Amino acid sequence: MRLPLFRPRPACLLALAVLMVLSATTPTARSHPAHAQPVNHPLVIGFERFYSGDDDPGYLTQGGYLLLSELNCVSCHAPPATRAALLTGHIGTDLRGAGARLRPLDLELMVRNPRFVKQDTLMPSLFAGPDRDLDDIQALTHFLASLREPPPAEALPLSGDAAVPAPKVSVDEGRRLYHRLGCVACHAPEIGYRPPDLPEGVEIDLVGLPSVPLQLAEKYPREELVRFLLDPLAHRPAGRMPATPLSRAEADHIAAYLQSAPPTTLPPELQKALGGEATAPVPIAPGQPALPADEPFQIDPSLIERGWAVFQAKNCAACHTPPPGRVALPSKARPLAQLSAKERTGCLSERPLGGTVPSFFLDEVQIRAIQLALADLRSPHDTSPFSDQPGRIDYAMTALNCYACHERGGKGGPEYSREAYFGTNDVGALSLGRWGNIPPALDLVGRKLTPHWMERVVTGQGARVRPYVSTRMPRFAKSHVTPLLADFTEADVRVPPMAIDVSGLPKYQRSPFGRTLLGVSEGGLGCVNCHGLKGRKSLGPPVIDLSHTVERLRPEYFKELLLDPQAAQPGTLMPPLFAGRNKADQEIEQIWTYLKELEDQRLPDGLLRGEDFELKPTIQGRPIVFRTFLEGVGAEAIAIGFPEGRHAAFDSRNCRWRLTWQGRFLDAMSTWDDRFCTPAEALGEAFQRFPARAPMAVLASPDGAWPDEPALPGAEDASPSEWNFQGFRLDPAGLPTLLYQWRTWQIADHLTPTADGKQLQRRVVIQGGPPPSGTLYFRGAHPEAKAQALTWQGDTAEFAEILGKEP
Repeated sequence: MRLPLFRPRPACLLALAVLMVLSATTPTARSHPAHAQPVNHPLVIGFERFYSGDDDPGYLTQGGYLLLSELNCVSCHAPPATRAALLTGHIGTDLRGAGARLRPLDLELMVRNPRFVKQDTLMPSLFAGPDRDLDDIQALTHFLASLREPPPAEALPLSGDAAVPAPKVSVDEGRRLYHRLGCVACHAPEIGYRPPDLPEGVEIDLVGLPSVPLQLAEKYPREELVRFLLDPLAHRPAGRMPATPLSRAEADHIAAYLQSAPPTTLPPELQKALGGEATAPVPIAPGQPALPADEPFQIDPSLIERGWAVFQAKNCAACHTPPPGRVALPSKARPLAQLSAKERTGCLSERPLGGTVPSFFLDEVQIRAIQLALADLRSPHDTSPFSDQPGRIDYAMTALNCYACHERGGKGGPEYSREAYFGTNDVGALSLGRWGNIPPALDLVGRKLTPHWMERVVTGQGARVRPYVSTRMPRFAKSHVTPLLADFTEADVRVPPMAIDVSGLPKYQRSPFGRTLLGVSEGGLGCVNCHGLKGRKSLGPPVIDLSHTVERLRPEYFKELLLDPQAAQPGTLMPPLFAGRNKADQEIEQIWTYLKELEDQRLPDGLLRGEDFELKPTIQGRPIVFRTFLEGVGAEAIAIGFPEGRHAAFDSRNCRWRLTWQGRFLDAMSTWDDRFCTPAEALGEAFQRFPARAPMAVLASPDGAWPDEPALPGAEDASPSEWNFQGFRLDPAGLPTLLYQWRTWQIADHLTPTADGKQLQRRVVIQGGPPPSGTLYFRGAHPEAKAQALTWQGDTAEFAEILGKEP
């Protein structure tokens, strides 16, 4: 079946049609962000905000560089080697799967005249006119419709929260999420909508800057739109729309809201002029496409190859990666440095004729900016405004639109009229002012954050420390941000660096002093009044949880911040707590040591609760090895708790297992908070105690007398033990192996929970070879265990038993 085409008509008719559509749209429709008024030229949001209203040649030159890359001029016209690292261009929409997710009519309209579909598109018009080159347009449409293979990321099955759809889709919930999660930083808010949690007295102004348009909802079926919202980088790898972290249910709600806009409707007389094709209003139901279904469309195989030829002839591969198995011809366009900076020819023509060159429909300011950049490119030296690190940072933040949310060097941050949509989900954060709802400024961020943490933040690896801020940091591909992060680190370095000792040596009293300083008891600075730890909320307003401090902050910046908060972070609400303290340097280092060892430490006073003393391996998800004074085991006990629920205690003084039990693990209050050495309490049930006898002996025969039990620790007749505990090691899963020595033999004692978690598999490896005389016997911990002669393989022997089995 031949794809329906519009009837031939003058080009001006299509332009008039667009204006009539906009004028015919009802006020209710225009209030929806999908119908926000577009600009009449390619919208590069960074240029629009920072350069379009400036007439300074130097500043416009910077904007011209941005346009050369964002309009992808450099994909056809190679930049000079001195500018190649800056003018990288970007990859356009991934066309793999385009035929599966878009209707043939939508493909044809975008090919025929991109501005008819999206007035401020960056995609140029490639054909002589909307009513010419119809055969080429048809062939290219059939080629695109034949592309059914999804992009690799899209082909992956959804998992986790992204796989659980909303039980009931809500347009109202979608509207709330759209206006609160950060969408309106780039896209238009709904006119007249007031977020329900917006404090009274906060006024909402009409936005002044143009917004990135939202036409996808009209083209995508519901399921495809949801997939796009969950992972836009799968379709648009350039990262100009990064991926906001969403659950599947949230994406369902937002998609329903975006598709709730009344469809664009053409007047009856215009429908006839356009060949009877028009979009009619249709109700939007969950799971249904935004537009009515097409008549059956059959791909003509004979047109696919011709369409591929058109794809190459029009140099579509300059922006769009060719499908697998296809190799595009290299561009024959002249390099940038050879283009005229004065004449308006080629792509800069007011209206290129004949379809021989792309037509971008640039406005006067954009053309002048590009001409200034072309003139600057002819310089033999790297004199571009982005040649140094601060310049490259500014360029990258403008191109990726980081300035929509973040400020750096007094530039950027949310547009004033959009600030009302940057909310907080914790009423306590309202007392923080802009610190409670606006994403942080990025001044000195390279000095502040570790490279690892910066990468986690921008690539969406769960590095979120401000959960009270409703706006979510979106995810970029690593390739988008690696150069930017490197420039942050180098540009923000402090010379000389702040000196700080993070060794945690004994003079710093390890972490107890740091814990005291953070708390609210005597000697404390009350940091927990604002900062939480380990997920425990602060006593006051919700400020950053300090649990990730050591992983997140550079220690030099940490000390710099605490010594002079206003110098390190201007405008911060943090008071100068260490001002005038004689031992401020050492105290700050003690706090760092405490935070470094936080996993094994109790919370500061003020956050600590009675139940916090209970050690819970199930929460940590790995074994806990805890040295303590334990009743029935001794003052040198090692208690080992397993997430599976079976635990054991080892007497490291005499090197033998003394206890095993099931259920809850241990109450550590007496170890951490009792100065009178009260034994710790093993919690749980099904206790099984083992005799205090030696595990090994050299005997002349199996019937020989087993050595006497050792004296209990602390007894008057206690004699030096032959047993020497040498510590323990942990494997990657946290499973411990206890190491000890008896005479000339080295012993490695390892416990592993059984599959059902009710018992412990013990494996003992003895090294040192058989004794010169007699036989080395090993006796298990169980009360009824019999002595077993060890069998040697070279110098090694093994013994195994089950701890926790019924007698």
